[in-house]
Amino acid sequence: MRINTLFQLLSLAFLMTLTTVARAEYASINGIQMFYEVHGEGTPLVLLHGGYVDSDMWTIETHILAKTYQVIEIDSRGHGRSTDGSTPITYEQMAQDTLDLLNQLNIDNAHFAGWSDGAVIAAQIAAYQPQRVNKLILIGAAFGGDTYIPAFSTVLGSEVLFKTFADSTFGLKYRTVNPEPAHWPVFRDKLYTLWNTECYLPTDPEFCLEPLQRINAETLVMVGQNEIIRFDHTQAIVNAIAGAELDIVPLAGHFLPKTRPFTTGFKIREFLD
Repeated sequence: MRINTLFQLLSLAFLMTLTTVARAEYASINGIQMFYEVHGEGTPLVLLHGGYVDSDMWTIETHILAKTYQVIEIDSRGHGRSTDGSTPITYEQMAQDTLDLLNQLNIDNAHFAGWSDGAVIAAQIAAYQPQRVNKLILIGAAFGGDTYIPAFSTVLGSEVLFKTFADSTFGLKYRTVNPEPAHWPVFRDKLYTLWNTECYLPTDPEFCLEPLQRINAETLVMVGQNEIIRFDHTQAIVNAIAGAELDIVPLAGHFLPKTRPFTTGFKIREFLD
């Protein structure tokens, strides 16, 4: 274990010496200031983080991928260093924000890799704007509030319990990096409402996964072996997307990109290559 950890640290140090310096900027997008970074050169690859976290989660993956791709990291609306508007946060709005940023960067299409909420955003773009997506990687994707295992459903089903959990975990960094730290309770509650939505994609609640059938991009669905998302839901996602591949990563859970970043980065690169 120690040898493996040392190898990973040395690998990361080597990768960091080779990675091009990032361009970190803000863009005015649909009434907010959206933070983004651009690393490397080549075919654009958009990395989309999950709910309550930010693009820093992709640090190691970016060092791996920016060798051959132009990696665009985005802090979604209200997350990380991006500001929030006065309207509810929806997956449709975050997908539109992403596309409008790419328009400003003169990027017509790209590969997309999204984790958790980022996977929902990426899938929405692939379903409704297929011309914008080359290849698609969905990691730890869930498309409705009733798709989780009982343990997480219990937490999500208790507003008091969930908000206490969010305050003591995600809220700590938010208050450190966000331009509006006092906005945390409003932002927290917006996402809590979003996560309890019956369907995460704009469709009939009885057919939550129907929009995925529109995706024609080559797709990889990746999950940890110990996911908080029910496996039958993951299998339904794979079945809904024509030709989608399923990769189950052992010794990993929902936070796969954060706990197994080298594995995640190399799997993404292998799929794209």
